[in-house]
Amino acid sequence: MNSIALNIAPVQEVEAGHALFPATACQVRYWHEQKASPKASALNIAFRLQLSGPLTAAGIEQVLGELVARHEILRTGFLMTGAGLRQQVWSRVPFRLEVVDLGGLDEQAALSEAQRVGQEQARTPFELSCASFFRAVWLPRSSTQGELQLTFHSLVMDGWSFAILVRELVEGLAALHAGHDPDYPDVDLHHGDYALWKGEFLAGAAIDRARVHWREELKGFSRFDVAGDRPRPPQRRFQGVIRSILLPDALSERLIAAAKAQGVTLFSVAAAALAMSLQKATGQGKVAMGTQMSVRDQQELEGVIGPLINTVILRLDVNRSSTLADVTAQCGAKLSDAIEHLHLPFEEMMEIAGEVSDMQRPPLCSVNFALQQSFVGMGDEVRRQDFAATTSPSFNAGALYDLNFFMVRRPEGWRISCEGDTDLYDIETIDRHLAQWREVLETAEVMPQRPPEQAAAKDLAQVAGGVGVSGFMSRAELEAKAHYVVHFNEEGSQTPVIVLNNIAVLYELAKQVGDERPIVDVPMVPKTPQPNFPLRAFEDLAADAVRLIRLIRPRGPYILMGYCVLGAMALEAAHQLRREGETVELVVLTDSWCPGYRETMPWYDRLLRKFQVRMDDIPRDYRLAKRGEMSMIAFLQQFRTVRWLHLTQLAVKFGILKNDGANNMIDDNLWYGRNIGYLREQQVRYRPKPYDGNVQIFRSGQVLKGRLFAHDMGWGEVVSGKLIVTEVPGMHNQMFRAAGAAVMGKQLLERFAETVSGKQESAHEA
Repeated sequence: MNSIALNIAPVQEVEAGHALFPATACQVRYWHEQKASPKASALNIAFRLQLSGPLTAAGIEQVLGELVARHEILRTGFLMTGAGLRQQVWSRVPFRLEVVDLGGLDEQAALSEAQRVGQEQARTPFELSCASFFRAVWLPRSSTQGELQLTFHSLVMDGWSFAILVRELVEGLAALHAGHDPDYPDVDLHHGDYALWKGEFLAGAAIDRARVHWREELKGFSRFDVAGDRPRPPQRRFQGVIRSILLPDALSERLIAAAKAQGVTLFSVAAAALAMSLQKATGQGKVAMGTQMSVRDQQELEGVIGPLINTVILRLDVNRSSTLADVTAQCGAKLSDAIEHLHLPFEEMMEIAGEVSDMQRPPLCSVNFALQQSFVGMGDEVRRQDFAATTSPSFNAGALYDLNFFMVRRPEGWRISCEGDTDLYDIETIDRHLAQWREVLETAEVMPQRPPEQAAAKDLAQVAGGVGVSGFMSRAELEAKAHYVVHFNEEGSQTPVIVLNNIAVLYELAKQVGDERPIVDVPMVPKTPQPNFPLRAFEDLAADAVRLIRLIRPRGPYILMGYCVLGAMALEAAHQLRREGETVELVVLTDSWCPGYRETMPWYDRLLRKFQVRMDDIPRDYRLAKRGEMSMIAFLQQFRTVRWLHLTQLAVKFGILKNDGANNMIDDNLWYGRNIGYLREQQVRYRPKPYDGNVQIFRSGQVLKGRLFAHDMGWGEVVSGKLIVTEVPGMHNQMFRAAGAAVMGKQLLERFAETVSGKQESAHEA
């Protein structure tokens, strides 16, 4: 076995040039905690990557060095100044890789040596004087297989960031082997930029609502501790051990089904079960635990490397008569509130709760819970050409909490684990807490969904400040979306038409309905690709739309309009607003098929229908391309084989097709197709409930006619109120041009007049 010691360069080798940025609140806390316990490694984050491909130590070192140069946080030290802690970003930090060759060892010996090195790396603390808080060890087993161990300090890393680094590492290795530059995305923001923005954000009034929420939530706070087998030692040593239980597939599936039936995430079910098991163990009726959440609720932050997380507190009322469903519902509501008020730093929550600084115990919460739904690796492979990476379970760096419970999806199934502080707990005690948690999870039942009237009563009780209860979209994200809302006829006094829109231009329609009728254009589809959409029910997406509608217009009456797939969302939003006691005068569905209409057809009808649509689309798009109204490249890109074989790129290369700016059109199609496609995927599982209100359907000339293309677009089976279908000239994407807008405007004026007449009749009868 050969060992080559190559580490991060000492400070004297670092180039003198540097820039200073403020440190975030969590970085300041981590720095002080490390300073108080300089020999502790609990703040280390150790990862293990299994790499395959034509690998060399020199190649891995080169690519990791490029990533250090690419991401400022990987060449950042910390400096305490008179103005407080500062991030010291060096202009250059030479990166060096340590290599431990396992090639000459048998399998068992290689595993043992990798474990020894990994434990040593995880348990070796970083000095606060380091120029960089990142190190790596490469353990090759052959020329094509090996383990890469990467260790960071919490000052510079979180799980999301590591996922980005893994993708870029594999991309860089593949590009280096192929002899071309890696296809990295642009780095628009670094962690220092985020820290500057965060400081300004916290200094403004935007965070005041979060402060009000957490003052109320933490009123009368007292620590929740689970008694140990021994008294807490005078000096904290962060000694920990991880114990785990693999859940059977049947139980995992039942937990997921139970969460879905209650309209919450698996996190809420698992955390509720944990709270119940801890209540049984302690006899305390108020269970408190911490959990970590990403604060990347702005798309610009998705590519930033660094610690963009915040710890929040979940306080749950639990008694011996509580059912898992009861506590799950409570946890879901608490989680929703926490997400909405996520940006108040945990360090400020400590002040609100009256926490006295004590480095000998975990801050504010002795118990923590985390659920890891998916992550780079954990059985998921990142691959580029001949190179691939997966992760293995990390080595324990030390116990940050008395009891840290977590639930992780592994290739073999869901695993529940507990890392316990062995200065406080025996291993048998940690195992007992795990077993009790599992026992409560076993009680999960797939409860029937609440009747609509119960749901309305409960939801209405939770509505605050004119905002709905979905909780999936943060207040900051809602307000950001509100900045892109466009108002027409803003001075009009009549009930506005609120349009859930994607790409339609509503200027002509606004002219047709007159100056007294405001139209509010709400763009619901982002204009940039979002590759990591969370999986959410269509009702939850509509609940976010309701929250946005409430921000624009806090009280009814409402007129809602939805274009394309957003028509179904407008109708679901109408359902939710009516359950909250609001009046919805009219719902307008524009070229929107009823969810379930196509999906419930016999398979042969679905196939025939799809064939007829395709046969109509192809010649039409070809004519558009020939006339120059559509790029020929964009037309050809519709065909899967063309995309798979990259035929358009070859045609441009050999001069068969002209690259006439079509790339922008293709990019537009990609973001549009991906984002609208995501909504369609969620809509496929959605079935609208019966609706007895007034509905107007506008159907474009593009919609085919015949047995498989219902005139009412399938809504006749759902709508029992007055339903009118109006044909609009033009194609789907031309409906809002002058000719189509004239037809739509005339029809809408008639429907609006009916609404006014209905109000007058109601007033007369009263």
